[in-house]
Amino acid sequence: MQINGEFILDLLRYFQTDAMLFLQGICLLIAFLTLFTRNLTKTRKIAIIALELCAALYLTSSRFYYLYKDMPNVHFWVFVRIAKFLDYMFSLAVLSSFNYYLGDLLTHEGGLEKKPKRLLVADIILALGAVSLIISQFTNFYYRWDTGNIYTHSKCFFVFYFFPLPALILALTCIIEHYKKFPRRIRIPLVLFVIVPVIMAYFQFIAKGLAPAVLSTAGIDILLYIFTIEDMNIRVERAHKLEIEMMAKYQKELEDTVNERTKELKEANEKVEYLLLNILPENIARELTEDPNKVISNRYPNVSVLFTDVVDFTKISSSMTAQETVIMLNKIMTLFDDRAQREGIEKIKTIGDAYMAAAGLTEDENNDGALKMVRFAKGLMEDIEEFNKTSSVKIQIRIGINSGELVAGVIGKTKFIYDIWGDNVNIASRMESTGSSNRIHVSESTYNQVKDYYAYAEKVEVEVKGKGRMNGYYL
Repeated sequence: MQINGEFILDLLRYFQTDAMLFLQGICLLIAFLTLFTRNLTKTRKIAIIALELCAALYLTSSRFYYLYKDMPNVHFWVFVRIAKFLDYMFSLAVLSSFNYYLGDLLTHEGGLEKKPKRLLVADIILALGAVSLIISQFTNFYYRWDTGNIYTHSKCFFVFYFFPLPALILALTCIIEHYKKFPRRIRIPLVLFVIVPVIMAYFQFIAKGLAPAVLSTAGIDILLYIFTIEDMNIRVERAHKLEIEMMAKYQKELEDTVNERTKELKEANEKVEYLLLNILPENIARELTEDPNKVISNRYPNVSVLFTDVVDFTKISSSMTAQETVIMLNKIMTLFDDRAQREGIEKIKTIGDAYMAAAGLTEDENNDGALKMVRFAKGLMEDIEEFNKTSSVKIQIRIGINSGELVAGVIGKTKFIYDIWGDNVNIASRMESTGSSNRIHVSESTYNQVKDYYAYAEKVEVEVKGKGRMNGYYL
């Protein structure tokens, strides 16, 4: 077994310089790639580059020492001694770079405001170790070279370990205290970086000609980089996923907002359209919407016009308050409006207690406007009867209707209204003013269009300004 053990150790000694060269190349490649790695903070990049470069130089000095320490050429002695000095110096530099990396983790992922004081103390200890190493070159305090240029430890060599070991312990306490604050994929490499080199340094101390501490330190450096990149990729992926989720959320919110605003706009347009259609006929409203400056004027050959008002309204309203008067008129006019809408009658306007409407606003001279208007007038009488059943004030109305040619349109630019003009409008008004209470008074023109549908009680003559005496008929 002893022979096999010696054989394995010799095999390791033989191949360790090749392993150092391989790891050295990987560390240098990682340092180079880190320069172009995105999504890493500037301090994290510096920490990784410093860590990998120091590990590469650590491997270089150790490899040079183990390759040329037994060479008899006197010119290699100086380089071997320099290589051994750098071997120890870069071991301290690796630990210092690790502290820088750990401090960056604690201030970013760990959420600390600044680097822990323990790491600052560890840096000071490592700096003192470097100073003591320089001093030892002139005093042989740690190690010496005999006359055959053979490297040997001095009696105080163990003192050198008083510098890296406390620095590692202080780093380990920081890792343990803030362990849960580190990304999960980096926790294990952090702990291994502290523990494995210490164990390997012990084996290196007792196994002559082997450098497991150097190899393990470089290996953990590489492992730490791999897990750092893996963690970064996962964070970027999560960030992208979160960004996509947020964009989807914002898109949905935007769509909901747009739909809500569209709905509100549609409702507002419907309200505006409803109000506009309450003021103007649909075709007139459409024309004004398309061109507000357009002059609306149309001549119609056979339109039936109705006027109605409340008999003795002035006397009735004098015994009522203003509010009571408006409420009463509103109830009456609302009944009239509802009926006009049901029966396809175009309300023109109200003037005080008077109500004006038209039917037959079409280019067709043979329309049924007169028939519709007489039916509407009979309905108004029924509405008044229903109103009187529940009202304390009993109302009577006069209704006058005339049919004939007239002009309809919109004039003005503000508060405009659809109106009708012509002699036939005046005649309709005269039919109403000369009529009797609760009776429908129609002109001869209207009578001729509806006489086959409704019976008339009597024929009367009325005086129309500008027209002279005309025939009128009571339904």
